[in-house]
Amino acid sequence: MIQYLTYGVSPFQQNCRIVFCSDNNNAVIVDPGDSARELSLELDRLRLSPTAILLTHGHQDHAGGAPELSRILNIDIVGPEKGDSFLLEGMCHQGQMLGLPPVENFVPDRWVSDNEELDLGLNETVRVIHTPGHTPGGVCYYLEKSGLLLSGDTLFAGSVGRTDFPRGNARDLVDSITRKLFRLPDTVKVLSGHGPETSIGNEKKDNPSLSYMKQLLN
Repeated sequence: MIQYLTYGVSPFQQNCRIVFCSDNNNAVIVDPGDSARELSLELDRLRLSPTAILLTHGHQDHAGGAPELSRILNIDIVGPEKGDSFLLEGMCHQGQMLGLPPVENFVPDRWVSDNEELDLGLNETVRVIHTPGHTPGGVCYYLEKSGLLLSGDTLFAGSVGRTDFPRGNARDLVDSITRKLFRLPDTVKVLSGHGPETSIGNEKKDNPSLSYMKQLLN
């Protein structure tokens, strides 16, 4: 059975999640932010066996601590899609612009692609959904059997990701949400990168930010 825990990390209170299988105690860390040491201690406390670090996109509040956590745990960094290489390879500059602590540039051990199915030891396949818009290489991770979507900064409760960062694209974001995410079942729980949880059905019914963005693009 898939379970998850949520931790607010970085000065932006980004939602890092430890997703684990209670049958075998294998776990993945999704968007660790800058909290590598704290997360490694938490995994020890929970007696979980980490298998991978998953990144939804290349912004520092989500990915800044991934290299350190990878070294501590001796596991691979997986994702995002290669369109975010400019962000990860220029990670140190993001911190300077945002006033965040310095971090290192890096390249993940494995890029992911749209519709790729990942076997991460969770007794359930994790499907990649490429959702450009907030960033060009942004992705969501879908656990169909458990009805969970890790949406990063693509879709939030009542809102959507910003598109005014470098290489963001509003039309791409709207297409990613309406043509990909909204085709998932209404019951799918959306675990966003910031803010509370929601569902696909709730956001299809009422998402003011998405409606406003659609109007601007028409």
